[in-house]
Amino acid sequence: MVLLAKTLSGGHVPVAALLARKKVFGKVFDSMERAVVHGSTFGGNDLAMAAGIATLDVLAAEKLVDKAAHLGDRLLRALAAMIPRHEFLKDVRGKGLMIGIEFGPPQSLKLKASWHVLEVAKEGLFCQLITMPLFKDHKILSQVASHGGHTIKLLPSLVISSADCEWIVSAFDSVLTDSEHLPGAIWSLGKALVGHTIRASA
Repeated sequence: MVLLAKTLSGGHVPVAALLARKKVFGKVFDSMERAVVHGSTFGGNDLAMAAGIATLDVLAAEKLVDKAAHLGDRLLRALAAMIPRHEFLKDVRGKGLMIGIEFGPPQSLKLKASWHVLEVAKEGLFCQLITMPLFKDHKILSQVASHGGHTIKLLPSLVISSADCEWIVSAFDSVLTDSEHLPGAIWSLGKALVGHTIRASA
């Protein structure tokens, strides 16, 4: 069984769908008694179904899955090409427009010391130093993939353009370049984050 939700309506109406093989579905709803167990007062409303069908129509008509594969590959290659230029950048991976950008300790002693200070305060804190200026200065919304992790997830809309891809790559390049300059605005932010983390855990 696979549960689909969130963007199934293009973000306009709350809607979800459950996919299952006919054999599985038959076992779950094999009698009137079992059918009501999985019912819902608001399930299957007309507006949600119309929004879901319209979204599926757009996905097919505009070939958004193929577009996501093409632009995602372009983004992955462009971001991965930055690895030799940026000490903190360790790996770029993904599928389509679901992209993970992994960071790790640098080689240079000065940057390594700064990385270590952040990690001692809170594991994975460096990623916040990247996501915050990405949003504040470049209007790119990204998210740390997991608590204490060193990977940022990037999930751009399926309708992004080639120009958007260039903008994303340029923004990451700019923020990563800034992260390699000590002292700098990013590390002033890092100092503030470390202070806040220490106070919060005290």
